[in-house]
Amino acid sequence: MKISYTWRIALSLALALGLTAQAALAFPKSDKGEKNDWPNWRGRNYDGVALTKNVFNFSKGHGLKAAWKKKLGSAYSSISIADGRAFTMFSDSTFDYLIAFEAKSGAELWRHKIDSTYIGHDGSHNGPNSTPLIDGDIVYGLGRKGQLFALEVKSGKKLWETHLVKDHHGLEPFHGFTTSPIVQDEILVLETGGTKTNAISGFDKNSGKLLWATGTDTVNYQSPIFVSIAGQPQLLFAGDKYVYGLDHKSGKKFWEFNHKNQNQSLTPVVAGPNRIMLMANNESMLVEVSKEGDNLQTRELWKSRELKQTLTPTVYHEGYLYGYSGFFLTCVNATTGERAWRSRPPGDGFVILVDGHLVIMTKTGELHIAAASPAGYEEKANIKLFDGLTWTPPSFAEGRIYARSLQEIASVEIAPATQLLAVTRTVPKLHAPNSAFAQSLRKIENAQDKNGAIDAFMKTQTSFPIIEDNKLAHFVYRGQVEDLAIMGDMFDLGQQSVMFRVPGTDLYYYTIEVEPDARLNYRFVKNFEQRITDPLNPVSAGGFLGRFSELAMPKFKRPTHLDEPTGARGTIDSLQFESKVFAGSRALQIYLPSGYANSSKRYPVVYVNYGQQALRMGKMANTLDNLIGKTIEPVIAVFIHAPNSFTEYARAQRDKYAEMVAQELVPFIDAKYRTLTRPEARAFMGADEGGYAAFYATFKYPGTFAHVGGQSTHLFPTESEPLKNMIKASKKLDLNIYLDWGTYDHRTTGSFDWAEFNSAFAKMLEEQGYKINGGQVHDGFDWASWRTRTDRVLETFFSLAKKVN
Repeated sequence: MKISYTWRIALSLALALGLTAQAALAFPKSDKGEKNDWPNWRGRNYDGVALTKNVFNFSKGHGLKAAWKKKLGSAYSSISIADGRAFTMFSDSTFDYLIAFEAKSGAELWRHKIDSTYIGHDGSHNGPNSTPLIDGDIVYGLGRKGQLFALEVKSGKKLWETHLVKDHHGLEPFHGFTTSPIVQDEILVLETGGTKTNAISGFDKNSGKLLWATGTDTVNYQSPIFVSIAGQPQLLFAGDKYVYGLDHKSGKKFWEFNHKNQNQSLTPVVAGPNRIMLMANNESMLVEVSKEGDNLQTRELWKSRELKQTLTPTVYHEGYLYGYSGFFLTCVNATTGERAWRSRPPGDGFVILVDGHLVIMTKTGELHIAAASPAGYEEKANIKLFDGLTWTPPSFAEGRIYARSLQEIASVEIAPATQLLAVTRTVPKLHAPNSAFAQSLRKIENAQDKNGAIDAFMKTQTSFPIIEDNKLAHFVYRGQVEDLAIMGDMFDLGQQSVMFRVPGTDLYYYTIEVEPDARLNYRFVKNFEQRITDPLNPVSAGGFLGRFSELAMPKFKRPTHLDEPTGARGTIDSLQFESKVFAGSRALQIYLPSGYANSSKRYPVVYVNYGQQALRMGKMANTLDNLIGKTIEPVIAVFIHAPNSFTEYARAQRDKYAEMVAQELVPFIDAKYRTLTRPEARAFMGADEGGYAAFYATFKYPGTFAHVGGQSTHLFPTESEPLKNMIKASKKLDLNIYLDWGTYDHRTTGSFDWAEFNSAFAKMLEEQGYKINGGQVHDGFDWASWRTRTDRVLETFFSLAKKVN
């Protein structure tokens, strides 16, 4: 489940494979044109390095200037440029296109309709992922659904088309095809994805005829490249488990290396003669390929945690690797794997190398130029290029930088500029500068004995964070650190905000303003990557995203139903349930209320998704024990374990899961336990995707449940549309509905917002004639939030005042 929230949004935007090397590493000769083009993904040598020299002249005032910029629909496809033409792909939300522009002016030359648009899901956006390949008079493209095609460069006329799934049994990755094609000699090569010796395939570039296919590794967001390693020209192909060296003419395998990381966006980087750097989720490694007799062998030279947890490719320059480790631009010695430096500026983004400089496009739409030097991050020029979310690396050709966001495309000149650093980074002003907390900070800053002043200030505090005026929350940390940031429900998902240091001290702080009854999760990020709870705050809780400290404002009513019960307690049965639908067993935990064993009465039942987490992190057994007989009637609770929730709850297997619950599990429980078997005595509930699954099964199998509830329900448009359509097409059911969500639920500016999704869903249900219990609360995401309101859910379903027994 952690993958579902930490990496799923990221994976949805994963980049295709690229490999970095310098010209001195004996790349095979290319017939792709002059050195100032960028004809394919990651440039002429597939390495993110432009071959043009003498590009920048900052000493003479040359900076960045937008030559042209225009609207363009969403896609992750980057820009290929050759012979004065620029190509990329996009969606207008109805169809996907490959489009050609005049590179100098941005004038549209033609567009080719690929197919109906690929609808983004689980955080991804609409439109193609792959990058076009320009080869002489032909441009090749790959649609996200698997359409591989060749077009005339000048006119866009289609020359041929084939389909990776329909014609070649390829396996479409979860977020659609991302791989970008390459051409070597007369063969077009790309990763087709398949377990029947068809993971990578070679096609006749002139006809689209399949020439060979090989490999049984699965692929997702990687692309092949062509290099020369250990004196052998070869394809380099990375799959989810292996990296292979292949003969491009036949697919014959020269060597293989098991990287053992299940990394679906692995980006190998040539980091010196015959050496390849491979980055996984939690570490990177350097592998040497050498010739022994007639064979090529591999050997691991080092492992390092200095480059990790990123989906963006790295570049190599003069013995050093430059790329992202998490959100931070990092420089690593390619010989040793040791870090030379790490920098929070310019922010998370994508990097290429031009004329010995790093060209960085950040995800917030800023373009930055910095020297590629192990001495440190030194910015030379920048410009704010886009306002919208940007998730594509830049390209460089014919003296210009080309970039795109999800809404626009632009060309940037290297030209005289009145201001080289157009984006300045100033220290933000202190929030609430007139607050008592701010006044205390000024006293500390002006004190001769700053440490003594801090000691005195800290002793006067009764709790942390420090709350002021029922609306201000001051987060405080004291200690020696290299870097300190804060993250949590108050920010976008995954966003980190730097904490401020009182000059000359080890005291750090951050202030926010929230509602008087708000309850939020937060934690600190120490030295760029160590995520810790607040050492001054004893209240914390675990969840899908890890452990967080709790901020509870004064008017937040701390629930008592989570406390350890003092009275009679129920019991929990653990058993395996055999499902014919899934052809396997499913773990269940059944809560039986106190007195069940000594009575003959029948009980209502609540079915709970994410059952294991609901018990462990949601403390639902405590809630049931504390509420039964006081606010709710005695009830049986069925906690369903979720080994494959990512596919079963809201995606490919949602219909099977709904069938299993309604057609198999409910009859099984009714037969094994003394239950009330009418719909009025059954409820189905869950959080996030578990909430989606509860609603989906309830409406797909009407008459099974009369109560349904969701908290922070997963309602991405792609998944929610089938559910909404089913509800609209259904006759009105006699349902008791509970739905709540947080003001500070999952969100990413310009992309998605859980609160908006849930609010719209509630409005749609009301328009269909349903009454909604619950609503929006000033809280966040995860079990620490949801469990504070499970009493409301259960009281909505089985209140003592409205007993169904």
